[in-house]
Amino acid sequence: MMTIAVTLVALPATNAHTPPWTISTYAFIKVQPDPIGVGQTAYISGWLDKVPPTSISNFGMVWHNMKVTVTKPDGSQETLGPFNSDAVGGMWASYVPSQIGTYKFILTFPGQIVVEENTYPYPLVVDIGRAFINDTYTGSTSKEVTLIVQQKQIETAYPTLPLPTDYWQRPINSMNREWYSIAGNWLGLAAANFGYTGMYDSYNGNFNPYTTAPSSAHVVWTKPIAFGGQIGGEFGESDTSLYATGTAYESKSSFVILYGILYYSQYPGAATNRGPLTAVDLRTGKTLWAVNANDTLKCGMIYNFKTGDQYGGIAYLFTEPPAGGEGLLYPKVASKWSMYDAMTGNWILDIANASSGRLMRGENGEILSYSVVAGRLTLWNVTECIANASQAIHTYRAYSAAEIWRPPQGATIDWKGGIEWSAPVATGLGISKVFDDVVLMTQSAPAVPGGHNAGWRVDAGYSAKTGQLLWGPINRTLTPWTGVVLGAARDGVYTEYTRQTLTWIGYDIKTGQKLWGPTAPKSNAFGYYDYTANSVIGYGNLYSWGLGGEVYCYDLKTGTQKWIWNAGSAGIDSPYGTWPLGTWIAQHILADGKLYVRAGHDYTPPVFKGAKLYCINATTGKEIWSSLSFNIAGAPACTDGYMVWFNGYDNQIYSYGKGRSATTVSYSPVIGSSSSVVIKGTVTDQSPGETCLGIPAAGTPGIADESMSAWMEYLYQQRPKPTNATGVRVHLTAYDPNGNFQDIGTTTSTADGKYGITWTPPVSGTYYVTATFEGSNSYYSSEDSTYLAVGPAPATPAPAATPTPTPATPPTATPTATASPSPAPQPEAGPSTDMYIIAAAAAVIIAAVAAAAVFLRKHK
Repeated sequence: MMTIAVTLVALPATNAHTPPWTISTYAFIKVQPDPIGVGQTAYISGWLDKVPPTSISNFGMVWHNMKVTVTKPDGSQETLGPFNSDAVGGMWASYVPSQIGTYKFILTFPGQIVVEENTYPYPLVVDIGRAFINDTYTGSTSKEVTLIVQQKQIETAYPTLPLPTDYWQRPINSMNREWYSIAGNWLGLAAANFGYTGMYDSYNGNFNPYTTAPSSAHVVWTKPIAFGGQIGGEFGESDTSLYATGTAYESKSSFVILYGILYYSQYPGAATNRGPLTAVDLRTGKTLWAVNANDTLKCGMIYNFKTGDQYGGIAYLFTEPPAGGEGLLYPKVASKWSMYDAMTGNWILDIANASSGRLMRGENGEILSYSVVAGRLTLWNVTECIANASQAIHTYRAYSAAEIWRPPQGATIDWKGGIEWSAPVATGLGISKVFDDVVLMTQSAPAVPGGHNAGWRVDAGYSAKTGQLLWGPINRTLTPWTGVVLGAARDGVYTEYTRQTLTWIGYDIKTGQKLWGPTAPKSNAFGYYDYTANSVIGYGNLYSWGLGGEVYCYDLKTGTQKWIWNAGSAGIDSPYGTWPLGTWIAQHILADGKLYVRAGHDYTPPVFKGAKLYCINATTGKEIWSSLSFNIAGAPACTDGYMVWFNGYDNQIYSYGKGRSATTVSYSPVIGSSSSVVIKGTVTDQSPGETCLGIPAAGTPGIADESMSAWMEYLYQQRPKPTNATGVRVHLTAYDPNGNFQDIGTTTSTADGKYGITWTPPVSGTYYVTATFEGSNSYYSSEDSTYLAVGPAPATPAPAATPTPTPATPPTATPTATASPSPAPQPEAGPSTDMYIIAAAAAVIIAAVAAAAVFLRKHK
């Protein structure tokens, strides 16, 4: 294809042939795999031997009306197509046979006259193939090919690999395709108010369906991003004497995660005094790089560019000057986006005159922005913006921007170059949600201060693909002077919350019609203050929570309430009587069948004590774990099995997830026994974090999930050491000298990470002993092994004879020779210097008996 493209570019501009040529074509078709099982997918490849003469990349003429005729085993026929070819004359299709027997396939092409079609927007390639205009390419029919369909299913040549159950890291081998389901990214596309990123997808809250998520409070690492906690000294012991955690309008956290790397803009002080744009390894907390970007991290993008000459994803970061908020926080600045390489942090280009709106992820990962300007709905595409600018400044030579992705280094380009289309909309409508290929647009009635409207709202749905009106506008009658806000939207449903009645209503995004509601009202009056309608949709449910400290789960199809969870009483430590949950729509995560919410909403001092991060089973509403954590504003993130939150109690990022573990095993003899041993060892946490005790987390005891919350608070938050913590279960096995399996048993380690179990080997010889910690919700598995040599049992010594007394004899001049004592027997050397030989115990006994005999002989 590269050769063809270069050749075509080199063709001189010339007139069409006179008279026009007639050029023959030859059609080919191939169907694979052959044979195949009934119900499996077969892939059809068809092509002409002639390349469409004016075609390059996505422009120029292609072959039209290519068809595939399928004759089934029963003689009936089916026609697939018509198909348009690609730039080099090929077509592709898939087919699922439903009968057993022989299928026949034929590709036909009716012929075509070359005309001007889909002309090039780029001057470098404007003359490609124009010499062939008005020439005729004749029709052609391929030879018939067959496909054998059998009952037996054909297995893949490369086996499907299971998802990992133990520790893994990136890069993920490209053959492990199934791992997509646990290896998502956190793009931060739907930035929340006041300049911090939030939400995985657009306007449905932080729902990430492509990751596992922590099932315990285990902390992998922490990292300070500002001075935090109590100031101390002259500021006294007051609950107001602490370093700033941010305010409702100034967050200290803004997270994006790409390729297992956590990115954030640092705010060590006031929001106008930003620190560097920082990249941190998600698994270790190690800083990879930090650059002094001028603006705030906005979002991430992985653009999966796919053409005949290039394909694959490339990761980028974008920054933007901080939003103006309510017009009180920042001076107004000219808006621009800056683009950075996500691996190195190197600046690439600026996009000037930016006017971003509602952000979405396009089909190939490109960032799309929907906005309404002067009564027109506009779609902007960042990749089209960059491609058009690249072509204009001649980044490309032999290829068009549609064929090769090459953002120009160091350029400043115009935002307007990325506008794909603009369509008129009804007067007064603004964008509320973009999902399921629909732009939900609304106009609300005038409101009095506090957000209470005059009693109506207009809803309409427009195509997110073309801007065409799909339904509406619908005039909705609301109760006058009530607070009605739109909540989460996903899976065909958008929702509405009424603050005065504490109830929800659901609408169909495809038609605008009401589906259900109002629901039963919430029980806590503080639900009135859910200005932002804290909510998220996933797993067929709508989840809602707020200042009342309760989480409600509703069936998304019917609005039926499934369960309620309550954070419990806060006594005098909270003015709400319970723990208020979150402050803005970004303070939660829904992932891996769990909903994570956190206490917050303390705009004025003092900071209340004992607030927690809660993990709730999204199906049952049962609490799984909780741990001390608090924040006013800020957005968390979760992917690759790790979850990061900013903790306002100490102004540190906390990374929750499974940690690596280490198991050891050794043994000691049992005192007083010649054959029993104590199998012993340790199980320790090997996480990379640095604890508040001045020691690394690696090497601290492995602790049971049930004790994890208190243990993490002890290691990282200066809480008292738990007195009732328990360790983890260790399974011990052995293979005896005859190769027989010996199950030694299972034991539980102590709170200092040690375990031990007494065992009597059944036969003599060398044993291979293994200690296995199978892992838990807090740790990945680990094991260790050793060798144990067991000697034969010692022979029972004969009882010593009692000497017969004899009369004393007088001494003689010549002394009688005395027999020398026999040396004590020594144990045989073991297979290694650290091996204890059980037979040594028997040797000690034998040596003692021999010494006693010598003593008796010397004193006869």
